[in-house]
Amino acid sequence: MCRRNRLGIALFLSLATSALPGGVRAEADPQLAQRGYDFLKKHCYGCHGVKFERPGLNVLDRDVLIAMRKKPFLTPGKPAESLLFKRIDSDDMPPEEIKERPTAEEKKLFKEWIEAGAPFPERERRAFKSDRDVLTAIRDDLRRTPQADRRFQRYFTLAHLYNNKTVTEADMRLYRAALGKLANSLSWEPELHVPRPVDKEETVFAVDLRKLGWDKQDLWQEILRQYPYGLKLSQHRDEAVRELAQEVYDLSSSNQPYLRADWFIASAARPPLYHTLLELPKNATELEKKLNVNVIDNFLNNKLARGGFTTSGVSKQNRLVERHPAAHGAYWKSYDFKSSEGAGNLILFPLGPDFKDHPYPRQVFKHDGGEIIFHLPNGLQGYLLTDAKDERIDKGPIEIVRDLLETSGTPEIVNGLSCMACHRHGMIRFKDALRDGHGLADEKRVKMELLFPKAVAMDRLLQRDEDRFLRAADDAMGPFLKVGSDENKDLRDFPEPIGAVARLYVKDLGPEEVALELGLSEPEKLKTLLQANRKLRETLGLGPLIQGNAIKRETWHSLEGLVSPFQEAARELDLGTPLRVQ
Repeated sequence: MCRRNRLGIALFLSLATSALPGGVRAEADPQLAQRGYDFLKKHCYGCHGVKFERPGLNVLDRDVLIAMRKKPFLTPGKPAESLLFKRIDSDDMPPEEIKERPTAEEKKLFKEWIEAGAPFPERERRAFKSDRDVLTAIRDDLRRTPQADRRFQRYFTLAHLYNNKTVTEADMRLYRAALGKLANSLSWEPELHVPRPVDKEETVFAVDLRKLGWDKQDLWQEILRQYPYGLKLSQHRDEAVRELAQEVYDLSSSNQPYLRADWFIASAARPPLYHTLLELPKNATELEKKLNVNVIDNFLNNKLARGGFTTSGVSKQNRLVERHPAAHGAYWKSYDFKSSEGAGNLILFPLGPDFKDHPYPRQVFKHDGGEIIFHLPNGLQGYLLTDAKDERIDKGPIEIVRDLLETSGTPEIVNGLSCMACHRHGMIRFKDALRDGHGLADEKRVKMELLFPKAVAMDRLLQRDEDRFLRAADDAMGPFLKVGSDENKDLRDFPEPIGAVARLYVKDLGPEEVALELGLSEPEKLKTLLQANRKLRETLGLGPLIQGNAIKRETWHSLEGLVSPFQEAARELDLGTPLRVQ
């Protein structure tokens, strides 16, 4: 099923026995659930889960499929009211260019699956990973580490997700890949440093701060300042946890040597942490100095390659992009506009932007902002959003550019996060419309032809930069994605993981998710704990969980007070005391 490349994914899958809209309840038929899931993955997921041809539609996210809308993608129990089934049954989907079509038997099975309530397969059974297990894995790894190196070892955990019965092993692989990609997207070091699993289930990962360059400015402390889940476990109600925690603190020379990986991925990929960890300057001029790029000199001496087009994936207005050779590969700079009229008309004004002693002052455009994409020394990409004066900004103005993927939770393009989700394979291919479409003559026409290369030359540059990025991305993510039956798959056949994880992180939290994040091994007991504790119910706003309702992530991890509601709840349950770095 296809249309256009959009939105990052969500991979939380509902249980086969979960309650469904309209009073329908799925039968616990594991075979039917698996076969329905396999149909979606075989015929639909490539375009609506990997490429996101239709914004917001990930067919392996049951919540998205059954969400209330004018024309539901899927109505459990009612194939005739399910847009997804009607498109498939009429042969409208998958599109004609897809050679492998659903057979009549497959369509019949798909209909039966919807009639049965559209159950999703239950996740494989896994042993619970407790705080004690996480601390033991970290302690053992620190004991194996030479003493002089221990203070540079830091850890990320996915244990609470591993314990979640709706999170599949495929989901876990995406989380691991996102961690590998993001950690190295926040590094100026020349070599990739892939996070190393320290437990056999691969729920705890180690990094060496020196190999990411995070030791130089004590960047771990900068991360901790934003961290809403910090707990001093040496004051946990479990004596074994207390003893393990203290040993881990002593060995690592830190009272918070590990973090939740999902929070880190969703938070460090966006400002302020993205700017802090990547040490991005406050304007494009300083970044260009750092990367040995002289934009004006390259313009005057025809050392850049440009392309212009009337619409792009993020803007309905004109857009111009140019590529400069840079210290670690390429430096791409875009010029974006609020309007395509006047000096925003690139057909009439293609030789901007203006600068002192510009040789063609009557042909300069006036832009309103831009995006910068540059190669890091390890081959991955960094990003910077700028205003009309080349000053760094956190978000792109909606009237200029918008993120149709809504990776950040809104249409705003957020520096880092939105860019990583969109540029999943590196630079995005484009077709220049200005080289042969402008109206300039004489020496201005010659200048245009020097700055705007023919399509074949630009394609070579794009291919070179894409190859550079994909090699690095493969090294950073391949060890986590290319396993089992996916060992020989092309990296481009996997979803972009950082955007996927960011979107998953901000989803509303039900009682089981809240319980697991608190480290409770028996989530069903949370209701009893809430009923017995007025502060949890009322002051911390967890009362809705008693009736099975959800709470918002933004309130659960909010640091508007001294500590987050999560930290307060943990203290109330004697699961540790809040730890904040000021």
